[in-house]
Amino acid sequence: MAAFHDMGEAIIGDLTPSDGVSKEDKHLRERLAIRFLSALNRPGNPRFAIELESLWEEFEERKTKEARLVRDIDVYERLVQAKEYELRGRGEKDLGDFFVQWEEMITTPEIKKWTKSLLHERETFWSRRKASAVIIFVLGGPGVGKGTQCARLAQDLGFQHLSVGDLLREEIHQLDSPFATFISESIQSSVIVPAQLTVNLLKAKMSASKTQGQSRFLIDGYPRSMDQAVMFEEEIQDSNSAVLLDCSDDETLRRLRIRAESSGRIDDNPDAFKKRIDTYRNESLPVVDHLRRKGSVKTVNSNGSPEDVYALLKPEVEDLIHQAEASS
Repeated sequence: MAAFHDMGEAIIGDLTPSDGVSKEDKHLRERLAIRFLSALNRPGNPRFAIELESLWEEFEERKTKEARLVRDIDVYERLVQAKEYELRGRGEKDLGDFFVQWEEMITTPEIKKWTKSLLHERETFWSRRKASAVIIFVLGGPGVGKGTQCARLAQDLGFQHLSVGDLLREEIHQLDSPFATFISESIQSSVIVPAQLTVNLLKAKMSASKTQGQSRFLIDGYPRSMDQAVMFEEEIQDSNSAVLLDCSDDETLRRLRIRAESSGRIDDNPDAFKKRIDTYRNESLPVVDHLRRKGSVKTVNSNGSPEDVYALLKPEVEDLIHQAEASS
């Protein structure tokens, strides 16, 4: 039944009102296309020719339970395609009216259940498009002082400071974590862990904080790759800001050597230093360009002392807060 209906559409094309074709005219064209197919088959297989027209009419008029089910699946497929269109367009076009119009046509309980789940996914997507929190990514190569500066900003401006590196290291020490060994090996090799893993850790932490009224987040050292940036936008929040702490390679290496003397971190060793800087240059800097195209990115010179850097950084972050809260 569904195949016969698709045959009609295949001949005339999948026409929509935006093509200047009314619903009635489209129905007429499909009916004539089916009759054409029936006429082609009648000389060699008259029984099939009759069945072709009969099943098409059963589908169009919803004469039976089977026809209603197949018709509802066809409508559901349109809703899925509309949702994918919204996702791929990153919310540039809201097809809410389309969903209202077609959702009402679904009558079978099974497809109603599918549709409810689909609409919930769509609502989640649109809620993430609307910024409900002030989220600022604090970016920069290893050793630029992201953690130090974030701790001061959190204290002075009411942020929760989230370090993806710390979250990953915490996961390593979770006895029941299936990812502990994998994360440890990835950090030692200066390999960026999969986006889904870091997004899940951030989502859990942020959700718990939001229930306690927190709405400002500094995310330290994230996103480090394009897939992390895109997945965060899709699963947590689309509209975010960033601060880039810019530091020379010579100063970065000097700080890393000093930190390695007392940090105890598995990635603070001479062999890892150059790898980490190269990884940052190759994978993280394109993320900065992506974030700059989507929103506000502030660059702060971080070659100076922690006090000098903070004096430059704090007003920039205050400006980002103002922008984010004014647009929410």
